Amino acid sequence: MIKSSSIPLILSLLEKAGSEILNIYHDGNFNILVKEDNSPVTRADLASDKIIKTGLAEITPGVNVFSEETKEVSFTERSKWDPLWILDPLDGTKEFIARNDEFCISLALIEKRSPVAGFIYAPVTKTSWYAIKGEGAYKMMNNVKERLPVESRNGLFRINVSRSHFSDREAVWIEKFRRQNEAVIEIWGSAIKFCRIAEGVSDVYPKLSQIHEWDMAAGHLIIEESGGRIIEYGTGKVPAYNKEDYHQPPFIAFGPGVKEWKKWT
Repeated sequence: MIKSSSIPLILSLLEKAGSEILNIYHDGNFNILVKEDNSPVTRADLASDKIIKTGLAEITPGVNVFSEETKEVSFTERSKWDPLWILDPLDGTKEFIARNDEFCISLALIEKRSPVAGFIYAPVTKTSWYAIKGEGAYKMMNNVKERLPVESRNGLFRINVSRSHFSDREAVWIEKFRRQNEAVIEIWGSAIKFCRIAEGVSDVYPKLSQIHEWDMAAGHLIIEESGGRIIEYGTGKVPAYNKEDYHQPPFIAFGPGVKEWKKWT
């Protein structure tokens, strides 16, 4: 488990990486490349990755980092890492390239295949969300710290969907859900969707298409510690991490105020 004294250090580290991301964002020289999986990577991804790994080596020496940008490490080696950090140094690279401001940094500490600390930082709004296992989830903005959730359900379901990765399977699930519930659709990019669920400003996030461990590990704990839950679709299991296959099964995330979640998994 992470030391409480490390929390402000990690938050400051993510702010530092976020500042460099914004420098590149405003500079406009992204140096966009396409990786083997056809996803984009920019110099902002790589700069953030370097800053965070360097900082974590000082804050939590001896704890390895499994990052989207260094995922080539063999599972034979990685399976021995416990605890380990799982990092997405720029979650929402497509949103970054599109300049819609909906991108963030996502970082989670994993022990025994479960997240025990999660941090998400949105550089544009300078907002942090974080959670420690058993200690709650929090939002920090303008030096104001709030415990999550900050809103309650108002009777209308607010369904979060991805701006850049919305699938036909998710559309079918939502259509079925809306036949039985009054609901509105909210479109957001990156792991900020998890934070909106944890805040209570959104209620449901169905993710039935491809996603990776680094996309959701931090958001998973932030939602759970706010009183919500993430459940694998069709199995009812809680997602696990540091698996040989770092792709995650389809899941549905529910906010703190959703009581009837079992019928939709």
